[in-house]
Amino acid sequence: MPSLAVLLVPLFGTIAIGALVRGLRLFDAEDARRFSRFVFMVAMPIAGFDFLRQSDPSTDVLLGLGGAYLIGLSVTAAAAFVVSRSVLGLTIQEAGAAVFTCTCGNAIFLGIPIALAVPEWTAPFFMLVIFEGTFVFAIGTALMTWPEGDGAAGRLFKTVLGAVGRAFLNPIIVGTLLGLAASIVDLPMPEPFAELFGFMARVVGPVGLFILGLSIVDIIARGEIGDVRAPLALVPMKLIVFPAVTGALAWLFTGDPSATGAGILFTGLSPAVASIVLSNVYGQWQSGVTSLVGVGTLLGLITLVIFLIAGLPA
Repeated sequence: MPSLAVLLVPLFGTIAIGALVRGLRLFDAEDARRFSRFVFMVAMPIAGFDFLRQSDPSTDVLLGLGGAYLIGLSVTAAAAFVVSRSVLGLTIQEAGAAVFTCTCGNAIFLGIPIALAVPEWTAPFFMLVIFEGTFVFAIGTALMTWPEGDGAAGRLFKTVLGAVGRAFLNPIIVGTLLGLAASIVDLPMPEPFAELFGFMARVVGPVGLFILGLSIVDIIARGEIGDVRAPLALVPMKLIVFPAVTGALAWLFTGDPSATGAGILFTGLSPAVASIVLSNVYGQWQSGVTSLVGVGTLLGLITLVIFLIAGLPA
């Protein structure tokens, strides 16, 4: 088990290097997008397959953690929706963008490197990637494209079904599911191929954290933090409510400290940069989402350190 310093120095050091080279203009936003495609399309699917292939997760623990996550997701999404509508005065579609931002965390670039460094958290963390890729994207897409008029229910069903279908075509989810299947059937893996998959999986952490550093500087440099009223109302949903509810229920349902730690880590991560991408795709509350991601990322790094100090396995 790595010590706190051994975990945090590479973590924040790599983020800082990414921020520095972006500040020096050695890399730009287009480079970050290209690196992101490599992580999403190549490195992360291989990592998901490799680590799930080698895991032997308890079915009871995973079911308990999954139940805790879904309840935590429901509570957080409902609270974020109510606050968005009643306090911020957003439309249903704009509130959908807020809900997505409050429930989709930076699991790929920030969470995975930590989970890979703490073996007890790796398998449950990857399982939650599947849940998020399916349920969070379905809820967010449904709300951001909430239809009106005749035939609204049919259009809504088609939209949600399409979002779920796209989730299961996501290379990361495909790789993770294949790894789980390989673990269940105890698929033999020749040593050269095992070394290849392990070698590629080790790329995920450094590249993901480097991209995060690039992205943070991009958000700040563009001056898109904006009005802090929305972050003050909604960032606590992501960084406090979601992990608190999920963690408490994970402990209640499983009594397993590893599942509980993985659940808190996964749900307590800062809002994902993907929230900005999705809000732009659907044209919903782009400035507010960018503000949430910017403030949430900076505060999320602080709450992450607090969690790791308190919750890192001995």
